[in-house]
Amino acid sequence: MLKEQKREKVILHEMTAQKILKLIKEQNLQQGDKLPTERALAQMLGISRTSLREALQNLEANGIIKIRHGSGIYVDVYDDSMLNLYGEIHQNNYKDVLITVHQMMEARMMTEIYCIRRLAETITPQQLDQLRSHEQEEYERLYFRNGVVAAPGLDFEQLLVSFLGNPVLTNIHKRLNSSWKSYLSILNAVVLSPDRRHKDHNLIIRALEDHNAAKAEKAITSHLVKSEKTIHLLLKQYEAIEDNDEEEASEESIYD
Repeated sequence: MLKEQKREKVILHEMTAQKILKLIKEQNLQQGDKLPTERALAQMLGISRTSLREALQNLEANGIIKIRHGSGIYVDVYDDSMLNLYGEIHQNNYKDVLITVHQMMEARMMTEIYCIRRLAETITPQQLDQLRSHEQEEYERLYFRNGVVAAPGLDFEQLLVSFLGNPVLTNIHKRLNSSWKSYLSILNAVVLSPDRRHKDHNLIIRALEDHNAAKAEKAITSHLVKSEKTIHLLLKQYEAIEDNDEEEASEESIYD
């Protein structure tokens, strides 16, 4: 599967997203600045409204813009690294992307395990209700009617981190969440099934309900380790494909 994806071209809405990012950079738009209307953007970029909307939804999901219905489209980005994200990841090969995702797991372990221990001591009934509601909505969202599974991000973990009320940690994890979604979309991979993910998240919620820091740490560590193993497996599979390609190329050169 990865071998076939490696040969695929960037699809139209991703190219459109890059055009929008280029526009943001060229006009030096800052967080909170308003973009042109949909109609104006479509004309400016020479694309259809349908392609534009798909690209805008993609950018909003990754924290680049904010769409306020009845008001307009606004920049919602923290720094240049976010704007450079799309241009960088499409120039990398899949092995590089997998290696980066694997490195992201280290960052997740460092931030999420720390935050969960702190949160177990301070989480409120209102925050628990918000967490339960978010998890159920997210679980239902991950299935389309045709049975195709949607790719999840780290929105559940992002909510957990935000509950600590530390804006620096929240912003760091938001950028991590955005990068995680973008890189996995390139791989067209889901690290854990929606059912497995939902079960793990509910174990985390129950540990937080008990205000048990050790139990909460164990639950989220188990969840992270499972994700890390899947990424490691994908990396090994890709390396095996590369090795096979090299062997085939070597055999062809012998008989040429």
